[in-house]
Amino acid sequence: MLWFQGAIPTAIATAKRSGAVFVVFVAGDDEQSTQMAASWEDEKVTEASSNSFVAIKIDTKRFCICIFRDSMH
Repeated sequence: MLWFQGAIPTAIATAKRSGAVFVVFVAGDDEQSTQMAASWEDEKVTEASSNSFVAIKIDTKRFCICIFRDSMH
């Protein structure tokens, strides 16, 4: 999968503008996340989705830290 490198609002706007499917993958440390990550990284999946998906990957550890940090302000 070609992961979108910009901000989440920009990814959403890009998907809307291009008529692409917006995909959010929330990656954790568990076995299911590991298996799903391997599927998304498969060359055939990347090739098939390159023109029709805008995808972001969120790491659960990093995301939770950001939420906690932001709630402190």
